[in-house]
Amino acid sequence: MLYFVRPGDTLFGISRRFGTTVSAIVRANVICNPNLIFVGQPLIIPTPGLELPLAGGGPYYVILPGDTLFCLSRYFGTSIGVLAAINQLGDPNLIFAGGELLVVPNEVPNPEALKETWENTGGVPCEEIPEFTIYGIYYLGTFQWAALGRRAIPYLLDLLNHPCEVVRVFSVEALGRLGMNEQVKQVLTGLLNDPNPVLANRARLAIRRIDLVDEFGKRIHVMTLNNELIGDINTGTPVTPLPEGTAIRVLRWHVPSPTGEEGPRGGVQIYDYVQVISTGQTGFVPRFGFEQLTFI
Repeated sequence: MLYFVRPGDTLFGISRRFGTTVSAIVRANVICNPNLIFVGQPLIIPTPGLELPLAGGGPYYVILPGDTLFCLSRYFGTSIGVLAAINQLGDPNLIFAGGELLVVPNEVPNPEALKETWENTGGVPCEEIPEFTIYGIYYLGTFQWAALGRRAIPYLLDLLNHPCEVVRVFSVEALGRLGMNEQVKQVLTGLLNDPNPVLANRARLAIRRIDLVDEFGKRIHVMTLNNELIGDINTGTPVTPLPEGTAIRVLRWHVPSPTGEEGPRGGVQIYDYVQVISTGQTGFVPRFGFEQLTFI
């Protein structure tokens, strides 16, 4: 089940209440310090016989008091050095509660090799790229570009000239995920009247994210597809429409369905726990396809 921490709760008390153990809860959730849990924090309470993915992070993670890169590197199967590099951290011992860390990929990408992979469109003509290749090369690749920070920008701007629509659309998405202005916003503004409506719309949403990041910081994300906000994933209700363009803040990343509900491509359905900026409303946004986010 999914449980929200209440005032006065401890992991020991929660474990006793639900007939489990502290160590089982720590294995099910990203918890660096079992003595530090926070009111409103969603926790997966393990159910005997139901195997769920780790709850709390991926592809990003919101830092809590007591977290360290050493602890997080062990949860996410990476190293302190990689986490520091892909988040452009000058001092790996200095992270701040409330910040958002990228926790994938598990190595620092080579920008030249990544650009070449994108240009090659999986070795098939653009119009024949299969959906899983789009996911594996381009969707996941947007996080690889994010791991490069500002170094990614000239490569992505060059990829905007590629003849393949898939390459161009995901290059725009990667720029929106980076959320960095520099010369990017000017180039994206030039795409707003592109004859390809998908590309023009994605450029509009990327510009919106850049503007919001400039104003509020990188924890603000923008919906790129229509989705829904589910108040309680234990019951699946209530449901509120969450239209494209909505600004959100993610409170907890990668929350698996506590009932083991199947996702659209098999496996367990994954959600992200978010707050809508304009209303303050909180709830869970389901991921689509191969556990894909519907926001940048």
